[in-house]
Amino acid sequence: MKKLMIASTLLIATTLTQAQTPAVEKITSFTVTELPVTAAEKSFGQQVGGMGSGGATGITNFPTSSLYSDPTTPPSTNERIGQVISTAKDVVALGEAIYTLVQKGKPSNTTEYAPVRIVPRDQATKEHVDPFDLENCAMPTTKKYVASIKSGSKEVVRFEYMVIYTVGCSYNGTGKWIESAMVQPVSVKTGFGWDFTATMKLSGIMNHGSKTDPVAGALLTMKYQMNSWSTSFERNDTIHITGRGELKTY
Repeated sequence: MKKLMIASTLLIATTLTQAQTPAVEKITSFTVTELPVTAAEKSFGQQVGGMGSGGATGITNFPTSSLYSDPTTPPSTNERIGQVISTAKDVVALGEAIYTLVQKGKPSNTTEYAPVRIVPRDQATKEHVDPFDLENCAMPTTKKYVASIKSGSKEVVRFEYMVIYTVGCSYNGTGKWIESAMVQPVSVKTGFGWDFTATMKLSGIMNHGSKTDPVAGALLTMKYQMNSWSTSFERNDTIHITGRGELKTY
């Protein structure tokens, strides 16, 4: 009888322990899919995506976000242009060192950042050209994507974002430069117990054209970080944008 009671006690204790121990969660799939852009999102992209000056098709409207106190008056040069974040001979990248898109499951207001810009270096002064001296920029292009992360059959994170970019700009009649490129969070949903963060940074610049007729290129790296009580996950995706308007994701 004692042996039976001990065996029963051990069985009950084992069952309770197994019941109290949650199943180990693992990331089983991570997909990024392009979504259709709504009219409202496209309009928003036209506001924040292009701020170039001059030329028949230059964009001169300004976003009415916290980046600008008065939409009819451009802010100071430092606020508009950002800092030099990369150089490659006659190509200069301006913007921020890193862009926080999502911080612990909450989207960030990226319109407070200076967008990434790829501009030429002035041969006379050896300084970078002011982005607002670029001409004939194309209308901003907006693309929308969703990053879906699953654990088993359950979607634990769904992050929607837009890539907004203005390209095709010339300087002194030559080149195709990138006047503005940015990633704007749309929405993020996380499952209970999951901590999600997403950032973006410029990881490379290049010239896809010639010395006399350059075509700017920019590599933007999206970094995703996820944590739960049992799982830590990190992934990097790359967005490649050229001054001709080409965009590829890797």
